[in-house]
Amino acid sequence: MALFTFPVLVVSFGWLGYGLLHSLLASSAMKNLVETHLPFLFKRYRLLYVIFAVLIPLPLLFFQLTSKSPEIWTNYREIRLAGGVLAGMGLATLRKALSHYDLKLFLGLKSDSGEEEPFKTNGLLAKMRHPMYTATLMIFWGWFLFSNTYQNLVFCTANTLYILIGIYWEEKKLVNLYGQKYEDYKKKTPMLIPKFRKG
Repeated sequence: MALFTFPVLVVSFGWLGYGLLHSLLASSAMKNLVETHLPFLFKRYRLLYVIFAVLIPLPLLFFQLTSKSPEIWTNYREIRLAGGVLAGMGLATLRKALSHYDLKLFLGLKSDSGEEEPFKTNGLLAKMRHPMYTATLMIFWGWFLFSNTYQNLVFCTANTLYILIGIYWEEKKLVNLYGQKYEDYKKKTPMLIPKFRKG
């Protein structure tokens, strides 16, 4: 069965391992551990975390892109076109979403002052709570429609689940940080798929 070929299994377990390690490094427990025992690294923890998040999966992505994996369906020119459009829209959404954040702070190029970030509900954040995740999912699934291999299906499915689990834990932190303001925001603003109201 195509789902149990060696390349697909490597991609499956590879992304599972990456997700677990990524979650561990993003956890408050790990940050507290580094702050206590490696304070000289803590100031640059965010930067090191971003470097890890970008560099570590590169070999896995290279394997995924270069190893052979059967396609789920063929003769799909229109679907490939739709995938390209979806991924392009995702890139445009990601660019817009990033404008809501301090990129230097986000990438770890600027030290965190420790002050609470202002609660923002403007722009795309008025339409959906997690526009960056929406954009990421559009890019991933657009890629799958463009190249519908079993490996890419596993990649997209695994990362979709990871994002949904990540949102659950992230929103717990945001509720602790902003309290009732965030609870009210959750009630009126969709998580990922925006509602476009008239007027």
